[in-house]
Amino acid sequence: FLKHSTGSATVISSGSTLEGRITSPSTISVAGFVKGELNASEIVIEREGSVQGSIFAEHLIIIGNFEGEVSSNKITVASTGSVRGELSYKRVIIDDGAVLDVSFHKI
Repeated sequence: FLKHSTGSATVISSGSTLEGRITSPSTISVAGFVKGELNASEIVIEREGSVQGSIFAEHLIIIGNFEGEVSSNKITVASTGSVRGELSYKRVIIDDGAVLDVSFHKI
């Protein structure tokens, strides 16, 4: 799923918990738990990762768990992804097996 970016990634590692707001010009990778707001070019919620809150991204990739509100040009939900909330998007890709309890809003 990931494309190589010119900037360095911000990583929330497995076992870590963060509450607050994270903004990055490149990629945010979440393998731990985040409660709050994420804003980046690309955000990846890894298989063991979980996010509760708001996400603003060019591309959001959900392999783990997400609950909250998303505004993204492109949302990709992997077969292991679990999503609950409101998704505002331009493009969405959902793999077979993903668990969704969402409202979709095309932007």
